[in-house]
Amino acid sequence: MIAAAHSRRVLVAVDNTTATVLGQRPLELGADFSVSSDSKSLSGHSDLVLGHVATREPAWAQRLHAFRNLQGAVPGPMEVWLAHRSLATLDMRLERQCKNALEIARLLAARPEVQLVRYPGLPQDPAHAIASRQMKYYGPVVGFVLDAEARAEQFLAACRLVITATSFGGVHTTAERRARWKGDAIPDGFIRLSARCEDTQDLLEDISQALDAPSS
Repeated sequence: MIAAAHSRRVLVAVDNTTATVLGQRPLELGADFSVSSDSKSLSGHSDLVLGHVATREPAWAQRLHAFRNLQGAVPGPMEVWLAHRSLATLDMRLERQCKNALEIARLLAARPEVQLVRYPGLPQDPAHAIASRQMKYYGPVVGFVLDAEARAEQFLAACRLVITATSFGGVHTTAERRARWKGDAIPDGFIRLSARCEDTQDLLEDISQALDAPSS
């Protein structure tokens, strides 16, 4: 969430990328703007770079349209077609992704080598209460912490189905050790995993065997 002062009123912009418009509706919750990288869950096929800003205020919408036109950030016909095509399967993709994320979070929470799991779909998560009130889906992204950088890297290397990648804009589950990019106050063993559309049991078995893999 980003807040900015304007004419003595604080404007609130919410990043709704992972939830999508099906999972959460920030404008109905009081936000002034809802922004999204539609390259991620909304289009979800790793073939598009696109985003949008939504607002319920006509004056702000007009200013956004003018800014977009002046900057030249107008999508081409092919990009629009790809996005439109993807919307047809959004509900099915998001439902599977969020189901997979919840089952993965439950698995990780039961593993002794996992020090912390963050997923709003878990009842013990600090964000669960508010997420339950305002979200239809809890999203596809799970964060968890292993005890060291080496252990996190070993886990990623041992995965056979989960792909090591920073992007989460496709149908295949990805994970990465976020601290490799520096700059964030996170543990060296923190992993961000984005659950996607594979069979749930296949994912659970892959993650389990990667956690069980012996240290090299």
